[in-house]
Amino acid sequence: MKGKAPIIIAVALAIVAALIVQTIIKKEQTKIRNRWRTVKILVAAAPIKPRTPLTVDIVEEGEIPEQFYTDSMLTPGDLEINRRRLLVHRIEKGQPIYFHNLEGQETDKSLGQKLRPGGRAITVPVSNTSAVGYWLQANDHVDVLGTFQNQAGDQSEMVAITLLENIVVLKTGERGTGVNNPDTNDFTFGSVTLLVLPEEAEMLLLAQKVGDLSLTLRNPDDRGLMQERAWTTLKTLLTRERAKKLRMQRIQTLDTIRILRGIGKDIPVPPQ
Repeated sequence: MKGKAPIIIAVALAIVAALIVQTIIKKEQTKIRNRWRTVKILVAAAPIKPRTPLTVDIVEEGEIPEQFYTDSMLTPGDLEINRRRLLVHRIEKGQPIYFHNLEGQETDKSLGQKLRPGGRAITVPVSNTSAVGYWLQANDHVDVLGTFQNQAGDQSEMVAITLLENIVVLKTGERGTGVNNPDTNDFTFGSVTLLVLPEEAEMLLLAQKVGDLSLTLRNPDDRGLMQERAWTTLKTLLTRERAKKLRMQRIQTLDTIRILRGIGKDIPVPPQ
């Protein structure tokens, strides 16, 4: 019996280890399945102009991962009850339809109730040049850049740096008359409200006090982050030090020639 004891213990330990591994594998499989579970939403079937009634002809069903879905998005079940309501914003093809795109009451929820736990809304002032020529709208993704005076000892130099990446625009400020009058191009606004973490809100608050902020628009599917968090100085600007390093990366990433050939075909006239 004594000789069999180590064998029995080894078998028992092996069974326990196998059960633990199996449990871990099942948990990971569940996480992966949940990560790729999708939700059906309404998206624009073609570019939609402001003041267009919501009808079945201008929308289609789309799917997004469940982790990116919020109850501010219209689903196929919301179409009938909101039929014929006017869409007050321009919506590009394939973009989701949100309740705040509809004229009248958005929802009974306040902006704070729409935020995910842990998120914060902060508003920053913008101008034509800092807000991508007023092309920004709710649910766009942007990077936040800042220019500051960097004090190093007795010397001071101007620097530009990317502060935050892939930030979601919750809403823009009150727009001009172009929203309610398609015959004009006045889509100006003076502020943008961003979805950030509490620590990022602190960064933006201080950055507004000591420098100037600008927003750059990015593709919402672009989840990449900068690997090198360097900044541009007057020296790197004049010597083109960073420009040389980035030249090949820009060509490979943006395919400049293909983009330039496509300009002017489907791009609308920018707001003045």
